[in-house]
Amino acid sequence: MPILVSIVEDYAPVRKIMAERIGQAPGMKLVGTYPDAESALEDLPRHPADVVLMDINLPGLCGIECVRRLKPQLPATQFVMMTVYMDADRIFKALAAGATGYLLKRSSHTELLQAIREVAA
Repeated sequence: MPILVSIVEDYAPVRKIMAERIGQAPGMKLVGTYPDAESALEDLPRHPADVVLMDINLPGLCGIECVRRLKPQLPATQFVMMTVYMDADRIFKALAAGATGYLLKRSSHTELLQAIREVAA
């Protein structure tokens, strides 16, 4: 059974690259991509994923608040925060909101897929 993955990322080129990587990865299936927290809040509860890659800095509602709202509705879903910079304060807040971990956006293709597999396990 494949790992179901969704992406919440406002920057379209990054969202596209991540979607391609996940779509080509054995044992994974991309089930949703969202350009903002608001669309993820509306759709993810109806189409849950095993793992959600969540941009920490989204326009409008931030990724941390999105996780805080989604986690009670999707307790089995693992949220991995994606960030450009190592910001200990924001990462701590994300973990406190219900995220399982974080990954730097500059992480390699291999590191991204490994992180998804680890939190899914």
